[in-house]
Amino acid sequence: MTSSSTSDVRLAIRSLSRSPLFATVAILSLALGIGANTAIFTLIDQIVLRKLPVQKPEELVMLYQQGANNGSNMGTRMQSYPMYQDLQKKAEPLADVLCRRLVPASISIDNQTERLEAELVSGNFFTLLGVKPAIGRVFNSQEDDQIYQGHPVVVLSHTYWVNRFARDPGVIGKKMLVNDYPMTIVGVSAAGFAGIDPARSPEIRIPVLMKPVMMPEWPWLHMDDRRARWVQVFARLKPGYTVESAAAPLQGLYTQIRTYEMTLPAAKDWSAYSREQFMKGRILVERAATGFSGIRNDFSTALMVLMCMVGLVLLIACANVANLLIARAFMRQREIAVRLSLGASRGRLVRQLLVESLVLSVAGGAVGLGLAFVLTRGLLSLVPSNGQPLLINAQPDSRILLFTLGLTFLTGIIFGLLPALRASRPDPWTTLKDTVGSIAGTGGSLFLRKGLVTAQVALGFLLLFGAGLFVRSLQNLKTTDTGVVLDNLVTFQLSPALSGYTNERATQFYSQLAERLRSAPGIASAAFATMSILSGGEWDSSMSVEGHRPADGEDMQAFMNALSPGYFETMKIPLLEGRDFNRMDVRENAKVVIVNRSFVQHFFKGGSAVGKHVGWGDGPDTKLELEIVGVVADSLYEGPREGVHRQVFIPNWGRNSATFYVRTRTGSSAAYSVIRNELKQLDSAIPLYGMKTVEGQLDETLLTDRLIALLSAGFGLLATLLASIGLYGVMAFVVRRRKELGIRLALGAQPGGVVWLVMREVLLLLAIGLAVGVPAGLAAGRYVSSQLYGINPHDPWIAISTVALLAIVSAAAGVIPARRASRIDPILALRYE
Repeated sequence: MTSSSTSDVRLAIRSLSRSPLFATVAILSLALGIGANTAIFTLIDQIVLRKLPVQKPEELVMLYQQGANNGSNMGTRMQSYPMYQDLQKKAEPLADVLCRRLVPASISIDNQTERLEAELVSGNFFTLLGVKPAIGRVFNSQEDDQIYQGHPVVVLSHTYWVNRFARDPGVIGKKMLVNDYPMTIVGVSAAGFAGIDPARSPEIRIPVLMKPVMMPEWPWLHMDDRRARWVQVFARLKPGYTVESAAAPLQGLYTQIRTYEMTLPAAKDWSAYSREQFMKGRILVERAATGFSGIRNDFSTALMVLMCMVGLVLLIACANVANLLIARAFMRQREIAVRLSLGASRGRLVRQLLVESLVLSVAGGAVGLGLAFVLTRGLLSLVPSNGQPLLINAQPDSRILLFTLGLTFLTGIIFGLLPALRASRPDPWTTLKDTVGSIAGTGGSLFLRKGLVTAQVALGFLLLFGAGLFVRSLQNLKTTDTGVVLDNLVTFQLSPALSGYTNERATQFYSQLAERLRSAPGIASAAFATMSILSGGEWDSSMSVEGHRPADGEDMQAFMNALSPGYFETMKIPLLEGRDFNRMDVRENAKVVIVNRSFVQHFFKGGSAVGKHVGWGDGPDTKLELEIVGVVADSLYEGPREGVHRQVFIPNWGRNSATFYVRTRTGSSAAYSVIRNELKQLDSAIPLYGMKTVEGQLDETLLTDRLIALLSAGFGLLATLLASIGLYGVMAFVVRRRKELGIRLALGAQPGGVVWLVMREVLLLLAIGLAVGVPAGLAAGRYVSSQLYGINPHDPWIAISTVALLAIVSAAAGVIPARRASRIDPILALRYE
């Protein structure tokens, strides 16, 4: 059997080598389809599917709340620290519970300062996950979870230890400054363990009880505050419990905790409606074998859409190669008939033809694997890392190789089986006595090839129509009025609190840097804010407004930002009423605010807001001590998809991180060196990060939309190219009916009539394909509507444009064979037959 298979492979390679053009086109078609599928699967596998490299990952769950909190939410799926403690001590279904939070950190080792990502973790973090140390020790609850701000110890990630310390075992016991606070390195986590997030890993981990050191910008956040959600909570289920069976007892415990929280002072001013909504809250239990990733949340839907699209591309590629194989089988009909006449079995011929198909698919898979590596690297280069290592690897591992191998053999069977069966059943007597022309014009092979082409047209419409929707959606997002003039606007960020700055020193530092930048050559203006706009982040707070009585359930939230004087001038946001902030307003607990037009329209019905007062919170006893001194035009906060929010601006004071905005007189890139130089002269020890143009920031915010639009357009054009090749092949096959066409011309048919004869078949195939593709495309539009912006998923103009493009490409694919048919010499054609 082995020698027979080897012989089949050798024969297949020899046979294909005699048709290099056919083999090249087939291999490239398959390579494009397999490569695209492998690239997208590489991302899906690492971001969505792969389990964490920890002990019994299937037992891990994530716990988060749904419903009113009546407090602060600082991140996605966060819990309060007291809630974490309650779950740890009282939850019957849970064997153990951990908490974590990613935070930025500034570290200094051997007089070298750098900014990196750190993770605050509970003392049982490593033991719950079953992660051992590579060297030294990891945290445990007995040593590292007992004293508030009493555990100044660090565990390095294995990757950071390798890259920063070159695997030096002497790093254990070494001192380092973390946010200007001395800490000791006690261990390195095991190789291969990146953390809970499969896409990003912190370089260092520190006990959560060191929060005051690691989060100096949030001194108001107390660990015993039940209304402040700031840590993510994960747990391991006890044996015998599942996610479903654990849900009921956990909800019961959660209701008890909420009932207790209603008795605390923080709830005394809540309205009856707020209390009712608060008690409707739920705790959700979700499987966490694959961890939790912000990148997964951002890209999982887009990746699934793209996986469907590349699946269609592969189907079109298979149809294309099947078409080529049918044409090749027709050219080999006499050879096959001779072999059958000499006693070869049909099964033997099918096997040989399938081996040829598999050789093509293996070659296509090998080339596709290389294309997948290049495409994956290209996609990853578009993903912003924000200065932190991205753990997604374009290098194919065993899982990717197995996927590609399986896909290769599956495609070989898909496109090879039907042509092999069709080619292996000719009647030897008829085939050997008939002429080439008569064979070409009869039988089911031509019908099958036309059927494959119509399928390609239908799938091509699906892909092109989807690409048109995504590209138009991206155009709508990019042309949305942000309310800010983005030209020549540079942004960067600083965190002086991580370098030990006090509130007063940081306020002075920010003011001095802004003044230096304003007077620097090539810079028109500069200002700063606490929140970075157009980046997807948010800071919101409930507000009470003078003269406004909120209805039950009314949204009283406003999006907040703390600004320096001159911010609106720098951003070119018009001041509509009142005044901007001035130097006198920059002080602790300033009592002035500026609001935007949407805030005024909602709470003051378009009337004047200057001189009116607002207050923090929405309780009945809220003090309305903040005076509105100005009103500005609306501008976007998070990004185009989220639209305009009601906004309240306060003067920037203190050591919170700041995002600077610098308006340049010429090109933005020229200001980068000026900014770095001015910062270096003030304090060279403060790391500068996130420097980019604001247009670049918007592009990063729209990254998911950009990727879908870019790739869908590429895949749509690729599908169109493959479909046109298939259509050209079928029409060229039709033109081989030289006898019929020669007779038509001999009887007086005009060349134009022959052209129309061929083009009529082209249009018929196009019409049949569109009859299937158009309804399917319009029906599929609703499934991607959540990914679209400002466009109807059944947009008629995009549908018409797609049909027109396919018509033009089909006509171009058919006109060459048609013109060749019109130039046939009748005498030569009849003599040839």
